[in-house]
Amino acid sequence: MNVMLFSPKKKYKSIKEYPDTWRIGQGAENGKPIFVRYREGLQDATGHPDFPFQIGVAVPLLNPTCDGLTTQAEAEVLWRLEDRLNEIMTHNDRSVFAFTITTGGMREYVFYAREWTPEQFDEDVQAIDAEGHELQFMMKHDPHWNSYKEFTPRKISKT
Repeated sequence: MNVMLFSPKKKYKSIKEYPDTWRIGQGAENGKPIFVRYREGLQDATGHPDFPFQIGVAVPLLNPTCDGLTTQAEAEVLWRLEDRLNEIMTHNDRSVFAFTITTGGMREYVFYAREWTPEQFDEDVQAIDAEGHELQFMMKHDPHWNSYKEFTPRKISKT
């Protein structure tokens, strides 16, 4: 008798339907503090097939503290930058803002995106006023959202 094992595919909602709830985690890496603010409401969205690309926007801090974190004044500038990035990056549901990392004299904003050509991406980010900060971009294929899983404190079931 042949028995077929059935593994149902995970059903995903529209990305807008996941809660916009956030948490902060902290720890240390190489003896330096690391802070992660992550969209907890996306835990059930990990591996969403519509958003297989991770986009990281790294921002070297202009005036980091001795432990590599932001000053209050620079944090306020970075909040405005985050708002601009979020608006541009998530326009028309092209991507979803997943988490930020602050450590070692930089802050990185991480999004999960649909397919996006380098030309489209370059054009979109040209409009961002970085208020004197240099923006460094990277995009990689991360269909299982491994980076999100790595930087969120709670264990997330594998997809």
